Amino acid sequence: MNILDLQSLRFFRTVASEGSFSKAAHKLNYAQSNLSTKILQLERELQVTLLYRHSHGVSLTPKGELLLTYADELLRLADETSRVIADDGTAKGALTIGSMESTAISFLPQLLSSYHRDNPNVSITVKTGTTEAAIRGVLEHTLDGAFVAGNLNHPDLETRFVKNEHLMLVTSSVDSLPLTPEYLSGESLLVFPQGCSYRRILEQWLKDQNIFSENVMEFDSLGAIIASISAGLGISLFPESAVRAYASGGILTCHEIPPEYALVPIVFVYRKHEFIESSLQNFIDSIQI
Repeated sequence: MNILDLQSLRFFRTVASEGSFSKAAHKLNYAQSNLSTKILQLERELQVTLLYRHSHGVSLTPKGELLLTYADELLRLADETSRVIADDGTAKGALTIGSMESTAISFLPQLLSSYHRDNPNVSITVKTGTTEAAIRGVLEHTLDGAFVAGNLNHPDLETRFVKNEHLMLVTSSVDSLPLTPEYLSGESLLVFPQGCSYRRILEQWLKDQNIFSENVMEFDSLGAIIASISAGLGISLFPESAVRAYASGGILTCHEIPPEYALVPIVFVYRKHEFIESSLQNFIDSIQI
């Protein structure tokens, strides 16, 4: 008797993640009555109750929580097996790469152009965000790999060194005041949300000097931060390679910070202990900055 067939596991995982049979049925494009029957059959075969049914939907029982853990791993292995069998050494299919915005506007365009020229059958999607979000995306299989800032030692991730970035404090072009504690404490910090490596370094540098800004403004766009700094709204910290053109054009002013804070490694991270498809392997091999 084939108790744990993959279809039943996928159905169960979808119901668990959606929290209701109706939402899961809609997502799966499957009749709700048939979906309910499938889950009941799975429960009878396993001789356990996997879901609590209630007026607001469903929730997992302890046995359901346990099965969900194994279902995630079994389905991941099944998907990986399919990729291994289908991979013939030709780079093709889709590749989703995570990146910090500063990386996406500095060296990544040239890298992607070169990769696409050599691998025209690969469809590439770039998703920008913080280092923390990118690492989470790789671990949760929503990203194939990602460029992140800082040294990383994670048991489930491999890293490939890309380059060292030189961080600089960025102010408006008309602001030539020395970086005194009085000046820094009076400026707003214009930063990405928590999880951004450069924000963490900026805040740590200021904290080590007993400098605390009263105003922190969060943005989700590098362009918005650049424009706001140019307008005199505040200061930030970015790789020199990402703001060089703005400084050369007189839009911003870049200031050196102490060397112990200024140098940060950029690495490309991808999952360990998993089969690497040709599309991703070729991308990793192409990283030569």
